[in-house]
Amino acid sequence: MLESAIIPFVKIAVALFVLVNPLEGIPIFMARGRGLDAAARLAAARTAAISVTVIMLVALFLGRFILAGLGISIGAFMVSGGLLIFLIGVRMVFGTQDATRAAAAASGDGSESFAIVPLAIPLLAGPGVISGMIVYATKGPYGTGSTPADYLILSGIVAVVGVATWLALRAADPLRRALGDTGIDVSTRVSGLIVTAIAVEMAYTGLLSLFPQLVVGAAAGG
Repeated sequence: MLESAIIPFVKIAVALFVLVNPLEGIPIFMARGRGLDAAARLAAARTAAISVTVIMLVALFLGRFILAGLGISIGAFMVSGGLLIFLIGVRMVFGTQDATRAAAAASGDGSESFAIVPLAIPLLAGPGVISGMIVYATKGPYGTGSTPADYLILSGIVAVVGVATWLALRAADPLRRALGDTGIDVSTRVSGLIVTAIAVEMAYTGLLSLFPQLVVGAAAGG
């Protein structure tokens, strides 16, 4: 009983960590922070982690109300969010980068402002993470909506992901030396495979919400 109650939250925690993927931020953190001293680099890591946490919490608590105000159903958002996350996963697998983001990474300017843009958003807490937070908040861990206790646990998961992001960025130099460019690249590609699987499941659930007759048809066919 306890295991079945915990597993959905574990899946959400893993999904959010994979979507944020702090390792993916290390190359930009290294490139844009090369002109900073050690204290400034630590401050930039802290700023990025706090920004990621705040963005996720805003999406968690306010995202579904924004959808309601716009008249967008959760099923439609789950399908569009699934497609968006799928594209992000494909980009991770094939190692392609947005030209603007790549240019920003290569132009270290000695400022900590990069910790918010482009590091925190859109790289770490981008559209995929925001979409995922709104979906999880709306449907809840069990697909029946979120209770106050669920929100509390989800907030804790967000905080854990934020701390993990901070630790990863703080450890950028030793991680880079330990994993090397190849190791970081491999981990990002493997994470991309997991992201695409999560995206397919999200889009499938959204389709079932939009077209419940698919469930009836599947049951009749079985």
